[in-house]
Formats: sequence, structure tokens, C-alpha cells
Amino acid sequence: MIRRIRWQILIAALTMLVVAVLLGELALSTPAVSQPRMGGAYLEAIPRMPEAIVPLLTDPITDPQGRSIGAMLFDGLTRLNSENLPEPALAASWEIEQNGEVYLLYLRRDVLWHDGTPFTANDAIFTIRVIQDPAFTGDPALRGLWGNVLIDKIDDYTIRFTLEGAYAPFLDALRLPIMPEHLLRDLPFSEWATSDFARTPIGTGPYRLQTWTDEQLELEANPDHYNGRPFVDTLAFRVIASPNAAFSELVNDEVQAVAVSSATAPRLAQIALPTTVERTVLPLDEYVVLSFNLRRAPFNSTSFRQALAYGLDKDTLLQQVYGGQVSRLDTPILPQWWAYTADALWYPFVPEQAAAMLDDQGWRVSDDGLRRKGNELLRLTLATDTEPGRIAAAREIAQQWGALGIQVELAELEPTELLERLRTHDFMLALHGWVRLGADPDSFELWHSSQAETGLNYAGLQDEQLDTALVTGRATANLSERRSAYAAFQQRWIELAPAITLYQPNMIFVRSSAISGVGFVPRSPAQRLMFVGREDRYRNVPRWYINTTREIRGTLR
Repeated sequence: MIRRIRWQILIAALTMLVVAVLLGELALSTPAVSQPRMGGAYLEAIPRMPEAIVPLLTDPITDPQGRSIGAMLFDGLTRLNSENLPEPALAASWEIEQNGEVYLLYLRRDVLWHDGTPFTANDAIFTIRVIQDPAFTGDPALRGLWGNVLIDKIDDYTIRFTLEGAYAPFLDALRLPIMPEHLLRDLPFSEWATSDFARTPIGTGPYRLQTWTDEQLELEANPDHYNGRPFVDTLAFRVIASPNAAFSELVNDEVQAVAVSSATAPRLAQIALPTTVERTVLPLDEYVVLSFNLRRAPFNSTSFRQALAYGLDKDTLLQQVYGGQVSRLDTPILPQWWAYTADALWYPFVPEQAAAMLDDQGWRVSDDGLRRKGNELLRLTLATDTEPGRIAAAREIAQQWGALGIQVELAELEPTELLERLRTHDFMLALHGWVRLGADPDSFELWHSSQAETGLNYAGLQDEQLDTALVTGRATANLSERRSAYAAFQQRWIELAPAITLYQPNMIFVRSSAISGVGFVPRSPAQRLMFVGREDRYRNVPRWYINTTREIRGTLR
């Protein structure tokens, strides 16, 4: 009897050993995979509360945080994919007809507003007609884009857009956030900002507003979003004015993220990070430029402008002012756009060449070290706003050109005054920025001759060859033809030197390592990533996740 029990114990032990070996082999041969699951809370430090979160009410320049929040509350007809090209969003598909002058959009039928009302063509048509109304006082760029577009409702889920002429970036323009017609149709636009809707907006986006106070704003996941419920339950935003203080709270796990421009806080791009924190640094779709007023002498001389270009060391400027934490830019075509060409080379820093060209134009160095043409002193006034980085850059420019004998005086202006000077052409030199340039390289509004008097072509550049390239670039849908047109534009722009593009700021997005699924990882070394608007860091927010579950995949062999 005792011997039989011993054999039973031995058999049981051997069985347990075999099972353990098999389980061990399973664990080694079929690793556990982390899978996202619902839940978790995200808290980001922001410098101030938004002034408005309804996209048509937000100022993209003065209130970027409001635009960022609005991007999660509202959807557009299209959105950007990982290649920064338009893909379907509220529009499920489209057809392009009549050589790019007609767009037929087929809308999704499974979209609900946050209050449960179905989304239809009426909402898209209403939104665009609000912009077309003379009473619209929002972003003037929207009026310029949509002012002459004809819209026809085919049925509740089909719209036809008819353009004045072919416009290749139109699908990108359809990223415009759509407003709810059923809530706003009886409210004049002049009353939107003071309405209940402005404080408790209803959108179709992946998140909806939960609370909004002077100190914190909180969003909750939209369970009915057409693209699926987001994984993270809540996104909260708390005011911490100082970037350094925000970073300290991030390291101490009191907040989960902070985002700043490298032009205002370059230290955050290079400071060592603990293993609990990750950092994404990508260029923004904006740039800082030194514009010449070509309407005034001596800037009406191409040779004079070229001499200034030879006399400015961009690399030293960017290192001195920003520690190299911004991206040098040599033409108005951003390197992340498909139209960029590396063959368009800016003038190298050759101060001897600059001096010789100035001499040839009669601007010769006097005994006091300053350049004069006869009795006329070469004195330039450089206007800039009061942002510390811009002022430091302006001083560096003045110092470098001063070494050539050019006297440069700085005029530090409030941003609104600088903008007014640019609009009225009351400047000689101006250091300013262009923001929210978008995912498409279309630069017509900034550099075409038709925009020189009442548009955004502040430099007053007028050139037939350049105009032809800009018109071709936006009018043809053929990507190869567009690329050739913009290559010609860049070469001609450098030759004319109507301005000196200086740099692209980067967006520094620092966050807890617990936040996964953020994206913006290049698929190949050749892929150039960029944030299209500061809100673009939330492009993949429905797929962000904090909580995970472990799942074993595979079979026994």
C-alpha cells in the first residue's frame, strides 16, 4: 500500500514537471503582447486658459490653446494622415470633376453630434455660409478661401462644391471644423462669443467638454464617436504659466505633459530627461522671416538685397539666440512639404562679397566706419515685436550688418502695432512670423503680385515669372507638375531675395512615458514629420492609451 502511494506521488510530480516545462516553453515561444484598454486620465500643463474653444471664434495666433482644445471637440470633412495628406473624416469619400473645379463629397451617415443629433449636409453647408456672410468677423484667411465657393446640397449626405478655378489644396481646406446647424442657425455670428454655446460647445469630435474653470479645463471621451471611443477617459488642462515650473511638475509626476515652442523655451529641447519622460521635437508649419519693403529705396534694388543676404550669418544667429534649437530655413517652402527642393541654395555667408557689392552700389565706408553714398548715411530701421527671442535675433542682425558699416536701428513694437505697420507698408525691415501655413505648400497669398497692395505680400514683391510658378502650383492637380512649379518658385525667390527666411520653430512635446500611441514616428529616414498647427500634437488622440492588458498570442508547437 505504501509502495503504491509512493508511485502515485512520483507520477504526480513528473506530471507537474512536464506541465511546468510546457508552460515555460509557451512563455518563451509566445511572448505576451500589451494591448490598449479603456481608462486612465491625462493632465497637461498649459500657460493660460483658452479665450475661446469654438474654432470659428478662436484666434490661431493669440489663442493657440483654444484652437488646440477645439480640434478635439470638432471634426472637419477631411483630416491629415501620417503623410500629412488629406484623408476622409466627416466626408467618407469624394469625386473630383471638371478638371478640379468641382468636388462632390459623400458624407458619413453614422455621425452624431455630442447631443445625439445626427450630422447631415446641412451642418457643412451652414458652416461655410457663416464664413461667407459679410457679418463674419473671424479669421480673415477663411473668408478669402471660402468667399467665392458655391455649395449645393444634393441630398442629406451629398454636397457639391464649385470653385472659381482649379485649386489643388482644396481637400486640405476641407479640414475646416464643422459647426452644428441645429444649434446655431438662429443665432447671429456677432452673438456667438457671448452665447451658451461658446462656453458649452457641442461638436462631433472624439472628446466633449466636461468642465471649464479659470484654472482647469476637462474633456471626456465621446462614446459615440464615428471612429470609435477614445481609450483615455479624460483629458485635463491646468494652468502653469512657467515652462520650467511645468517641466518640474512633469518630472514629479504631478502632470503628464507640457508643450512649448523651442523659440520660447529652447532649454526643454536639450535638457536630460528621466526614464519616466519622453520627448517629441518636430518643426511647426510656421517660420520667422526678415521682410524687406521693396517699395522703398534702397530695398528696391535686387543687388542691395543680395548684398544683405551675403552679409548675414544665419547659422551663427540661430546658435547665439536659440542654441541651435530651431530649424534653419532658406526659402518659403518648408523642408517637410513634398514640394521642397534641396537644390534651392541660399546665399552663403561671405562678408567680403557683401562689402564689394555695397561698394559697387556707391555705399562706401567713411572714416567713422559707416557706409554713405555721398552725404546719405546707410541707416536701416528694423521693426520687431516684443517677444524676447525676436528682439535678440534683431540685435544679432544689427550687429552682423553693423560689421559691414550698415547702421541698423531697432524699433520694438507691440504685436498689434507691428502688424498694422506691415499691413500699411509702413516699414523698412520687419522681423515677423507666418503661422499655420498648413500641410500644402501653396504660397500664393504670401508672395503673388496680386497680394502686394491689400494682401499678405507685405514685401511688395511683383514678378511675372514667380507669379506663373505660384499659379501653376495651386491650379494643377498633377503632383509632378506642382513639384516642378514650386522648384521654379524657390529658385526665382532666392534670385530676387525679397526677404530672408530665418527659421522654423519646433514644438517640444514632453510627456509621461505612460502615455502611449502618440505617433509621429518616421516610417523611413526620408520621411520628414511636422506638426501642422500646434494642435496637431493631438492628431492621434483617439488612439492614445494609458492602461494596457497583457495578451498571450501563439500556439504550442
